[in-house]
Amino acid sequence: MAKNNQMLLWTSKGATTEGIPTLDELGKSPGCPSLQELQKGPLAVIECIEEIPCDPCEAACPFGALQIGSPITNLPVLDVEKCNGCGICLSSCPGLAIFVINLNYSDESALVSFPFEYLPLPKVGEEVSATDREGKKVCQGKVIGILDKPKQDHTPVISISIPQEYALIVRGISVKEANSLKQSDSRKDSDNGSKRRVLTHPILGRQQPGKSVTITVDNKKIKAREGEMIIAALLNAGTRINRFTAKYGQPRGLFCGIGQCTDCVMIVDGIPNVRTCVTPVKEGMVIETQHGRGKWG
Repeated sequence: MAKNNQMLLWTSKGATTEGIPTLDELGKSPGCPSLQELQKGPLAVIECIEEIPCDPCEAACPFGALQIGSPITNLPVLDVEKCNGCGICLSSCPGLAIFVINLNYSDESALVSFPFEYLPLPKVGEEVSATDREGKKVCQGKVIGILDKPKQDHTPVISISIPQEYALIVRGISVKEANSLKQSDSRKDSDNGSKRRVLTHPILGRQQPGKSVTITVDNKKIKAREGEMIIAALLNAGTRINRFTAKYGQPRGLFCGIGQCTDCVMIVDGIPNVRTCVTPVKEGMVIETQHGRGKWG
């Protein structure tokens, strides 16, 4: 069984400064189980520490283990007595902030499950590079399972086995390896990239493709669809970094997706701090990656 002194920890200047929560910040979150609780069996770990209006995880849990209540800005509360680590809630989180940890998957290994929105998917049994919250490689892992059913809504859940001591810091796998798409991939479409759009939405239903428009992103012209948000066109074109922070120059991209967190702001037609997740594209729109607070054109 994993011991306290065997677990590797991470360092951060905090979620506000670096976008990465500290151990102390997570320790105060009602959605994060303690190490002692994790040692008893697989549990969801909800790394949500900002009070934003968001509650799909509550409805996703069939066992009532997640509670937000009213107001909708409450932090999610995890009932460890009801949670069985099934992972159904992982795909529901728009911020990709929920994970499942099975600390004692075997005598030496832990199992970490996380949402994964890149193509191509790895294969079960494949050796992969496990990464931390910054995307840095920390150890090798093995893909144990992939949950990719219709209810996942194009957000598969991947489970990898890793050495137990890395269970608190591993939160994904190397995107560079997983995103090595070949030009001949059958998923290509006519909109200048892979099919990364959500075409069938659980609430909005089947999305009809809009008229094709052209926008310019960092001096490069890309195709978009009339009526879609800027961030959708960027993701479809493979652009995942929208800005760099003022103090440390750290990259930021889509996080909440509902116009609350400002992580996806960019300079649009000379205007800085435009929230790309709630701003629709227009023909001829000029978009620039924002550095710091940006500047007026």
